[in-house]
Amino acid sequence: MAMPPGSGDKRTMKADRAGWMTRRRLLVGGVAGFAVIGAASSLHQHWLTTRFRNQLLASWNGGLVKIPVFDARDGGPVAHAQARASRMKDLLTACLGGPQTPVAGGLTRIADTVAARWLAANRTPYKNELDAIAKAVGLPGVHLLNASYEWGCTALASHDAQRKQAMLLRSLDWGFHGLGRYVELARQTGTAGEYLNVTWPGSVGVLTAMAPGRFAASVNQAPMRRRFSSELAMGVDGVLNVADTLINVSDPPCMHVLRQVFETAANFAEARTMLERTPLSNPTIFTLVGLKPDETCVIERERRQFVTRNGIASAANDWQYSSFAGRWGDAGTVGGDLRGDSAARNTAIQRFAGKQISPFAWLKEPVLNSITRLAVEAFPAEGRIRVRGYEATADDESAEPVTEILDYRA
Repeated sequence: MAMPPGSGDKRTMKADRAGWMTRRRLLVGGVAGFAVIGAASSLHQHWLTTRFRNQLLASWNGGLVKIPVFDARDGGPVAHAQARASRMKDLLTACLGGPQTPVAGGLTRIADTVAARWLAANRTPYKNELDAIAKAVGLPGVHLLNASYEWGCTALASHDAQRKQAMLLRSLDWGFHGLGRYVELARQTGTAGEYLNVTWPGSVGVLTAMAPGRFAASVNQAPMRRRFSSELAMGVDGVLNVADTLINVSDPPCMHVLRQVFETAANFAEARTMLERTPLSNPTIFTLVGLKPDETCVIERERRQFVTRNGIASAANDWQYSSFAGRWGDAGTVGGDLRGDSAARNTAIQRFAGKQISPFAWLKEPVLNSITRLAVEAFPAEGRIRVRGYEATADDESAEPVTEILDYRA
């Protein structure tokens, strides 16, 4: 029997509409399902991390531990990581928050792979070391943590109380647990001589170090480049900055550059020139001191530009001495740093310039806070460095010492 004119088209339209509705329901259902799974995984991961952190901190209440000194002059960071494989795994687990859900574990592996590919593509000379360390530990996260650049610090470059030599005071703030507990002092060497690296098993870069008879230096995180004025868009700016670095930047990270400086610079002047002019993957603040009381400076760096403040100078996480083009800053209510306390930390540490003080007497709030993990005092002219590790028992409490003071003389 013949169908009325147009009835087939109507049936086709109804079938198409029904198919479209089915696909839409499947899409909405899939998105909702992923959202539920993501939320459940996030809650589960939060519970796992909180439980792990509480157990971890409780296990550290057995008294202060000694900071190990490791001789890595023969074999470098790879030999250090291999010799301390168990300690490195404990550190990696602590930094990543303990056991991970399948979703969190998958995200960690993806981020680690992205970091590994970026490090392989840029100009770092330490790619082979990173690959060897990752193979030794057998866990994801080695490349990720070695490419991370998310810490807050405070530093002071000054002469000592007798005006006989330069000194570096430096605290390192980072939310990862374990950095204070598992810190070590590694004896490393390069063409310019030996240096003492305040580091951890598995790390290939330098954040804080001293070369006896040459200089001492440290790294601070610079403020973040902003594209949008709203604080609500801070996360978007962060993602865009990371994407820009991964896609467009082939220069090494600051901690790899600082290691090259310690390996090759013969003195304060050479170190300053290298830190001022070596291309970087991200904006950075370097604090550098030499041997003489007037060999002190802070170098504020864009990827290709620099501003150097000579003499007594301090560094936190905002530009103090420069005015680089563009909008800078995070969500801080004061200044341009995320926490909003860079100005207060600079003021606090500057009070100790040229003062006679007992070891770490300068480490007070706000320089000392809940994410403080290390404090260092370096006197390169006399080849002396002091190191102490810190951890916090709660997120809203100031960190407390978890190690004895290591007072090391080269």
